[in-house]
Amino acid sequence: MVDFEDNEPLEAVFQSSDPVRIRMAYDFLQQGGMEAFIFDGESSRLLGTTSAIEARVMVHADRAAEARYRLKELGFT
Repeated sequence: MVDFEDNEPLEAVFQSSDPVRIRMAYDFLQQGGMEAFIFDGESSRLLGTTSAIEARVMVHADRAAEARYRLKELGFT
């Protein structure tokens, strides 16, 4: 379970309707030591489609620029 008591703001660094790309971006950041979260990952399924709502990879706002840079290096733009 994630503890959000510190109230650090989160920022989206990648979004996609492709669950494989979302998971790859998330795993890459996590394995690099960056705390990441997936938001809205199951929302589209509730609506009966996989493309209705894009999932977002979120990180702490103070690490967002670094996360975007790392993802861009791998072609996640």
